[in-house]
Amino acid sequence: MKGRFELYLNKFVGKQSEVILFKFRNWVRKIKIKQILLKSSSPFQISNFKFLILSLFFLNSLLAQDYSFDFEDFEKKPYEYVGNFQLQSDLASLNKLSKLYSLSFSNKDEQGYFDSYFASIQLKGSYDISKFKLLIDIKDQLSYNTNDEVENTFNIFESYLNTYISKNINFQIGKKSVKWGKGYIWNPVSFIGRQKDINDVDAALEGFWMLKFDYVKSLSGVLQNFSITTVVMPVNRDFNEGFSEEDGFNYILNNYFLIKDTDIDFYFFWEDTFFKKFGFDFARNILPSWEIHAEYVFEKNVIRSWWNSQTEIESSTNNTHNYLFGTRILFETNTTLIAEYLHNDAGFETEQMIYFFKTIDVALSSDQSLLPEVKEYQLENFNNQFLMQDYFYLKLIQPEPFNILYFTPSIYLLYNINDESKMIGGEFNYSRFNNLDLKIKYTFLSGNANSEFGEKTTFNKISFLMDYTF
Repeated sequence: MKGRFELYLNKFVGKQSEVILFKFRNWVRKIKIKQILLKSSSPFQISNFKFLILSLFFLNSLLAQDYSFDFEDFEKKPYEYVGNFQLQSDLASLNKLSKLYSLSFSNKDEQGYFDSYFASIQLKGSYDISKFKLLIDIKDQLSYNTNDEVENTFNIFESYLNTYISKNINFQIGKKSVKWGKGYIWNPVSFIGRQKDINDVDAALEGFWMLKFDYVKSLSGVLQNFSITTVVMPVNRDFNEGFSEEDGFNYILNNYFLIKDTDIDFYFFWEDTFFKKFGFDFARNILPSWEIHAEYVFEKNVIRSWWNSQTEIESSTNNTHNYLFGTRILFETNTTLIAEYLHNDAGFETEQMIYFFKTIDVALSSDQSLLPEVKEYQLENFNNQFLMQDYFYLKLIQPEPFNILYFTPSIYLLYNINDESKMIGGEFNYSRFNNLDLKIKYTFLSGNANSEFGEKTTFNKISFLMDYTF
């Protein structure tokens, strides 16, 4: 790392100073300039040293190009912006033996594969005015698939105004993406955020319209930091439609504490005046390279529905307990291991999943009057992740294996403990060029008949992505 003297010399004099500085450092080592300055009282030696420094500046000023110094270049600009352009191609092999495939193609020509192509641009910018900050994040995506279907979607991911009332208090109003929770693939405590995509956990998520108030305070002692966050979310056909089944107002409270290097959060959720759910999470580093985390949520009056053995829909209303715990370890080889177990109390039980797939058989073979209802049920309940109750997740990440620079491969396993089906995936990321990422992703699904991953419409998929940031 260059010293301060070298930085100033390069800035004001020019790049030619690099050569002279190299010679100067060698000269300093030979005559041990430090000893001369400390031990010698000879004015001649000190004068020679001063003369050498002045000569260096003069010589480099003759060699250097013209340079104008402007303090405005170092002032913080009131605006910031970043853009992202992405191209993606998905090639999927369809599982013709699955019941969901038969349901999807009951009135269509059979296909052995399904290709999708995407081009998207995402723009994010902010502007500061005194104690106010305006931020907007928009994305436009064009897609095309095997069926010659073309679709253009435009989404406002975020659009909100932030007001800094004081150094500890700020207020936000608008559409904002909030990520709560410590889990890597699932966050049951994410009361006001969308769930992550298993295949792209770092992807940006669209926010919700809300009023958000934050108070943050740093302390010295056992309690090092705490914050209070309150959120008000309206739900109607104009704002946050689909967030909850009924229109009204949702009120959320989050309390955060940093106690002896342990992050702890508590969450409370009300629908209008009705208390709906409560949760907490924590994360702590046992060692600098070993972290543990967990989440828990209790929710009241959760409605569940399923198909029974008589091809009829049953439902029940119960309180649920959702939880996740996991760990992240960084080994000396620079390999990262992530392991998590999660329980989704509102998910299907094994028998309920089997009865649904058997209902599809009946609807396709002997009682086609069931088809509309079965298809509607499938669209409402089978597009989510973690359909059943118990899962184990394992991921390994190894940057630059075998000294291959800029290359980071990773593999993961998502195992359904209830029906023993599984999803196996891998990602290969190459980032040799500035602001450009090249990725290849592969996913393979495996399971027995009437299992979650064994009955998916696709059984493997490969994706090619190009990400350019500007």
